[in-house]
Amino acid sequence: MGSKLSYHALNRPRIHRIFFIHKQVKVGRYPNGPALAAELEVSIRTIQRDIAYIRDLMQAPLEYDRNKNGFYYTGPFEMPPLTLTEGEQVALFLGQKLLRQCAGTPLEEPIRSAFEKICLYLPQGISVDLNLLEQIFSFDVQPLRGDEQRLAQVYRLLSQAIEKRNTVEMEYYTASRDDQTRRRVDPYHLRYYGGAWYLIAYCHLRREVRVFALDRIREAGLLEDNFEIEPGFNLESYFGSSLGIERGGPAEEVVVLFDSYQARWIQERKWHASQETELKPDGSLLLCLKVSGLSEVKRWLLSFGAHARVLEPPSLREEIRREAGAMMAVYEGETNCRG
Repeated sequence: MGSKLSYHALNRPRIHRIFFIHKQVKVGRYPNGPALAAELEVSIRTIQRDIAYIRDLMQAPLEYDRNKNGFYYTGPFEMPPLTLTEGEQVALFLGQKLLRQCAGTPLEEPIRSAFEKICLYLPQGISVDLNLLEQIFSFDVQPLRGDEQRLAQVYRLLSQAIEKRNTVEMEYYTASRDDQTRRRVDPYHLRYYGGAWYLIAYCHLRREVRVFALDRIREAGLLEDNFEIEPGFNLESYFGSSLGIERGGPAEEVVVLFDSYQARWIQERKWHASQETELKPDGSLLLCLKVSGLSEVKRWLLSFGAHARVLEPPSLREEIRREAGAMMAVYEGETNCRG
């Protein structure tokens, strides 16, 4: 009769306790209330309720042996199978796949730890057909940018600095200027975006909060100096006007007209919290955003090619016009060379 019992009414910690108690009884260890309470770090009253659940609701042949001071089964008994919902199976599958893809990266240790904790709540007999799930579901984790081993070292150092509020001295390479500078920074936060890790920190050199790519940190060391986060700093507000990870200057209104072809996909997504859209009679779509970091916006818009036309601001419109002209010149030159 126990095999028909559903676990849906139980929370995960209680399922874990019940399976643990069952294993202890089944292997003949004669566990008792105080020993189980100490092992599972709960009260004796909680263990008593779990024992009553196993004996009365699961109808297990569970009795107490006064001579051995513990519980035992008077006859054969197996716990009913623990079934996972489709969503839970997918979550386990994705967790395992994510762990494999992040092996050797800063993400490996925290993901492995979380996955092991989840598995503690499952009986040893549980099985998930990963091969079948892999045929149905897939997801992509972009390879981390930069040397993985070096990146992991920098990541650990910065995590420690954030936790202990230590200032960090580092050699940083700025790709846009092809220049390397020595800086002192107060690290606030680590953010993963688009296949790369970024540090959000107060830069003593520039005297403002900046974003630094971890793979461009050439050297880094902890200083004994401690810091306090700038009053009023809020991560959500800091990136509030960014399209992605870049910030630059005050937010500006960006107005883009997407043709009827591209509009089908643009209107399916929320690109930014500030966005407003207007569908035109001809099927084209007007997208309005209030964002900063226009260099990032420019790269994003160029990915749509001739399907996107910038209306505002004029500075962005001119930058994209020049970029498009330069691209055309490259291909025209290539044609002339072949001719």
